[in-house]
Amino acid sequence: MVTAEWFATVATPDPGVFGTSLEGAAFDSHGHFYFVDTTAQKPKPKLMSLDLGTRKVSGLYSDPNSMLNCIGFGPDGTMYLCDLENGVNGGGRVVRYDPATGEIADVLTSVGGSAFVPDDMTIDTSGDMYVADYQGTPTSPTGRIVVRGADGSAVPVLTGLSHPNGIVLTPDQTAVWIDEDLSGTLDHVAHQLSSPASSTTTVTLHTASYLSLGANAYTDSLTVDGRGNIYMAVYGAGEVLEFDPSGIQIGRVVIPGDVPNVTHVAIEPGTRRAFVTASGPGGGYIYTFPALAPAPAGAPNGG
Repeated sequence: MVTAEWFATVATPDPGVFGTSLEGAAFDSHGHFYFVDTTAQKPKPKLMSLDLGTRKVSGLYSDPNSMLNCIGFGPDGTMYLCDLENGVNGGGRVVRYDPATGEIADVLTSVGGSAFVPDDMTIDTSGDMYVADYQGTPTSPTGRIVVRGADGSAVPVLTGLSHPNGIVLTPDQTAVWIDEDLSGTLDHVAHQLSSPASSTTTVTLHTASYLSLGANAYTDSLTVDGRGNIYMAVYGAGEVLEFDPSGIQIGRVVIPGDVPNVTHVAIEPGTRRAFVTASGPGGGYIYTFPALAPAPAGAPNGG
């Protein structure tokens, strides 16, 4: 077990049922660190950056309605964010952030004519975006994994999920890891043969771990390092679980103090310095711990 260290206090308490809810810890390919405050009320910023040298927070974007809760970077450096609640038809949307104007613009608001609830994303080097559609229950598994191609098309590639939350590509980009927070599973999704006799690959989900997290704890976002180890934030339990590339749990990182709502890990490119977004009654915080292996240099990490 490893105990994380406090790095910075970055948000004051937010009102409402969920209180402060930091999300989306992410590094761009140049090593700049970003995060979001999903529940922030205007004029508080919802998208922020943190200078790791000075520990100074800069507000980048705010509005009265959105619930931004993840960050992803395209191969050209464009920043994308998931917005849980501000889309059309009662659903959410994926947006693009323009640093020159400080504004966001819609990228994806529905899939196949139906609303969706984008909770997290991961983007490959060709620009294809894999989005966790945060819907469904164990008895009515309507959650999906949606792929928005670099050409703008969007299709569900996997259905029948129960609140898919975190999603991240493996380092070789041949598969994705996802977790389902209502069923408490870590799942590996890849194109595989459906049987030994088959000659056609299909998108297949294989559950690697069934997790016992406690009554008020849920799987949250996922991150990988350069060796393929997986880092799962656990909302409500104040911890990060570490898994090897096969999905076997090998470690645990504890966030000290009254900071139970741990949401995302990001590893600074080219280093083992991992940073965690976490929230509690006192506000929002960034914690740090040594990752099991470095993140690739010159590539985004987290989100």
